[in-house]
Amino acid sequence: MPMIARRSLLLSTAAMVAFGLSACTTTPAADPDGDAALLAHLMALETGSWQHVLDRDVAGMQAFLADDALLVFGDGRRFTKAEFLKAVPSFGLSAFTIGPNPQLLRFAPDVAAVVYTVSYTGGPAGAAPTTLSVTASSTFARRGGRWVSVHYQETPTR
Repeated sequence: MPMIARRSLLLSTAAMVAFGLSACTTTPAADPDGDAALLAHLMALETGSWQHVLDRDVAGMQAFLADDALLVFGDGRRFTKAEFLKAVPSFGLSAFTIGPNPQLLRFAPDVAAVVYTVSYTGGPAGAAPTTLSVTASSTFARRGGRWVSVHYQETPTR
């Protein structure tokens, strides 16, 4: 095969490979308005959950958490929904501050998570309150047309 023919074949093959790879890695355009609205909605729910605990509002937390929810705290304690609802009245939260710049992770149309920082103060009845700063992630699923929390996890920040 002449040199020019080999170059043409090589360039054609390279162009096809490049075109094929670009087609494989192309992602649909993000929906910034939809993502911003979802982030605002989920963070309003998340902030409300902190307020429910502060107010010892078991009914509010009942509605916020999915029946199969799991909560994992920075000290390693794990709670199912039923266990956490029993703990809410004695949880002892006295203050919380959610940090700026939460992030949205969208896994599917009906599954998303928010990642944010929060500092909170509290402790069991009779104990001195302590303040903990954490990075928290809360995963939500849209079930029956409404978003519910299915998983919460926090990691203490240093």
